Amino acid sequence: MTKRLLALTLLPAALVAWPAQAVTTFQTNFDSIAVPAGGFIIIPTAEGWTATAGAGIEIQNHAAGQPFSETNLVELDSNNNSAMSRQIDAGTYTLDFYYSARPGIPASSNGIDVLINGVSIFNITGDGGNATNWMPQSIHFGVNATSTLTFAAIGTSDSLGGYLDNIALAGVPEPATWAMMLAGFGLLGAAARRRTRAPVTYA
Repeated sequence: MTKRLLALTLLPAALVAWPAQAVTTFQTNFDSIAVPAGGFIIIPTAEGWTATAGAGIEIQNHAAGQPFSETNLVELDSNNNSAMSRQIDAGTYTLDFYYSARPGIPASSNGIDVLINGVSIFNITGDGGNATNWMPQSIHFGVNATSTLTFAAIGTSDSLGGYLDNIALAGVPEPATWAMMLAGFGLLGAAARRRTRAPVTYA
């Protein structure tokens, strides 16, 4: 009886701890990069992102707008339309970020595209007002193999473009993983009930 109860106790623990496929997760706000106040720099890499088009990744510190989080933001139209990319693992994801049109710049030059392996999955633009207007964006997608996630400037290539800040990618558990976890919790509950109902033997 003891061995059987032990097996019931260990089985759900194994189900709950069963490793799901590893997925990429990150959060970047570009604030770790030293940029002079009121200025900007153009660099080839930034917090895990690599420039894959244009002159590089432009990081601004209150150069033409207020960041969503202090102290920096990204403009994806450095000297010309630019792009930044990074690799992600196979998996299901939620991508969250904040977008603002650059103040005083028309929608024709403020576009930003989100791509997976070069294929657009989302784009946004807008007319810039007197100040930055940060709008949260959320995209759900899945990839079956290691893939390239890219943010790219679209529209007029004139060194003035849309802003990005607080980019976060989070893995979403697959339905099979949720089912496995629920089954594990159910077996844990059954084992606990069986222990409470076990007969007591008195000497």
